[in-house]
Amino acid sequence: MGDVLGTFPEQTPCLEHNNSIYPDEGIECQTCHMPHAEGSVSISNVGTGFPAREPFSQHYFVGSNKVMLKLLKDNVDALGITASSSQFDDTITRLDDLLENQTASMVIRNAGKEGNVLSLDVGIQQMVGHKFPTGFPSRRVWLHVTVTSPTGGIIFESGKPAPDGSITGCDADTDPGRYEPHYDIIYRQDQVQIYEAIMQDPDGNVTYTLLRASEFVKDNRLLPLGFDIQNAAKGIAVKGAAVNDADFTSGYDQISYQINTGAYFGPFNVRVELLMQTISYRFIQDLYNDQNVLADKFIELYDDAAKMPVLVTSAETIIP
Repeated sequence: MGDVLGTFPEQTPCLEHNNSIYPDEGIECQTCHMPHAEGSVSISNVGTGFPAREPFSQHYFVGSNKVMLKLLKDNVDALGITASSSQFDDTITRLDDLLENQTASMVIRNAGKEGNVLSLDVGIQQMVGHKFPTGFPSRRVWLHVTVTSPTGGIIFESGKPAPDGSITGCDADTDPGRYEPHYDIIYRQDQVQIYEAIMQDPDGNVTYTLLRASEFVKDNRLLPLGFDIQNAAKGIAVKGAAVNDADFTSGYDQISYQINTGAYFGPFNVRVELLMQTISYRFIQDLYNDQNVLADKFIELYDDAAKMPVLVTSAETIIP
């Protein structure tokens, strides 16, 4: 047997929620994930004389894992699943509503141009009662920023998603030993603001295998409102460059972009998207090395699945 080198927090949504304003406001996990049904509901069809109860929490508990829902729906027979396509569609619809309307909002501020440098600030307001993304550390959220000229040509693009699930410019997706740092200002297309938790092993090497992890070397996931950055416990603490980012605060982050437009003339259209991916590219690559029956079966199904990210929110502006 090996030596225990320490303990590692696999998933901490409850601890994150406790370190926010929401418990004091009476907002629990069930408030968002198990909404009340309209009216009273009978909870038993056995026996008689049982009154309908109110409120009744619907057992939805949807989150953000759209890729797995679609994978399951597309492989119902192969996996022996009894749920119908319409039931999967209903759950996906509820997931889309949660992500698009109850998760985050975005605004573009201070957009302008001086000389051949276009500048803007992107503000993200986090609206959920835990970090976003939360749960298993395979999840990541990032900013996809495009600037187009009047003719429609793209003159700047940061965070472009690729069909294989990778992100153009992401250090981790080209080199498993590296990871994309947290940014306060972005100047180049190969710089991408990615909100994620990156693990490292006891020797300080980046790892995507949970049982090899000893701590997070980066954790800049968007914080819930009221999160105490300075006094948060080790398992949920902010890690990496975000610690020293004055614009990375409870419930909010702001990123500045300074973009050289070269010889192009405006007006320029700027579009910013907040995208989410349940299983990051590097986690999938890690599974390819596992060489076991279950991992091989999952990879077989995942290879045939759509890998483009889910849009959480977006904002656009025109800069003359």
